[in-house]
Amino acid sequence: MDWQSCSTIRISYLAIPAKRKRYFDTAIQGLVLDVTANGNKSFRVYRKIPGRSNPISVTLGVYPAISVDTARKMARKALADIVDGINPNDSKRQFRAASVTLIEAFNAFMEARPHKPITARGYHQIMNCYLRDWHKKRLSDITETLIFKRHSDLTKRSKAQADLAMRTVRAIFNFAKAEYKSSEGRSLFPLNPVSILSEKRVWNNVKRKQTRLRQSQLEPFIKAINQVRNEAMKYRQDSQVAICDYVEFIAFTGLRKTELLELEWKDVFMEDRLFWIGNTKNGDGVELPITDRLAEILERRKLYRVSNYVFGSDNKHGRIIEPKKTVAKINELSEIKFALHDLRRTYISIAESQGVGSYTLKRLLNHRTSRDDVTGGYTILTAEELREPADRVAKKLEECA
Repeated sequence: MDWQSCSTIRISYLAIPAKRKRYFDTAIQGLVLDVTANGNKSFRVYRKIPGRSNPISVTLGVYPAISVDTARKMARKALADIVDGINPNDSKRQFRAASVTLIEAFNAFMEARPHKPITARGYHQIMNCYLRDWHKKRLSDITETLIFKRHSDLTKRSKAQADLAMRTVRAIFNFAKAEYKSSEGRSLFPLNPVSILSEKRVWNNVKRKQTRLRQSQLEPFIKAINQVRNEAMKYRQDSQVAICDYVEFIAFTGLRKTELLELEWKDVFMEDRLFWIGNTKNGDGVELPITDRLAEILERRKLYRVSNYVFGSDNKHGRIIEPKKTVAKINELSEIKFALHDLRRTYISIAESQGVGSYTLKRLLNHRTSRDDVTGGYTILTAEELREPADRVAKKLEECA
């Protein structure tokens, strides 16, 4: 079809086809008008290139938003680029990629794959607390110099948070490298500016905490829990009772604090003396035994049941959200400064002192074995098989307390 001999009225009244129909311009070879079954009319450049299996298709615009004359001018430019070895689609992609901001790339990163709620909250906290002024900054404008300076500034406040913020930015750039590509499959963000921190060796690499309760501290620790709990029961401060039970449960299981917060009654089987932790850090569910001490705690929790959660609370979430105030109170009464994760390390220490094997201990703590550990991969331990070592650890904890 020769558009020079057609008025815009004739294009407007082209019949709507049953399926996509393509009209070729005789004035500009490679310029076509696509008409879809929905009646949409789009100008495109469609050109085969030697050495390339698939033709290049470049969308110019929609009729009547652009006229025939405008389409021809745009087609000449696109065809000239193609002759020069430039793919116009790459130019479009590069333009779009060049305008992508940090927050846009972050949102795409979060949507691209599922994240556990606690992981998602951590990412959002980093973005809002340490990178808020960069939200609207284009990725292409985030240079190694900016990265180095921001990491240095944050390090003065917190070495751990400085590293965490930059690891978040690194993850976003790694995502952008794979997400934004040319038609040839080349990344539009091939370089990650955060690599400057490795090149200059300025990562803080904060060592993991090694703090735990000594055996001599277990007695004042348990006494403080009982004192806070008894006082809370006296004045019907039920949430505080739940937190005390929660802290004691962690001490006698070594479980991660977030895994235990989401424990529901449907996953507790008192008759079988076992419970199931499904929502775990590593994604692997674990079946664990209920020792006598845990049974006491769970029976008390039944009396205070307010929701489907074992450690329930009368709030919109139905469970404990933030135990810091009660933990601080236990700290004060026991004259011991501890964090909840210290209890996990304490449990590990007691278990090792009682000769609990490494595979058994990993299962009790729901630690995943390394991929190259073939034996560990075949070692499947049920609650019954874990009961004896769990009882052994609980007995030692009670002796110390």
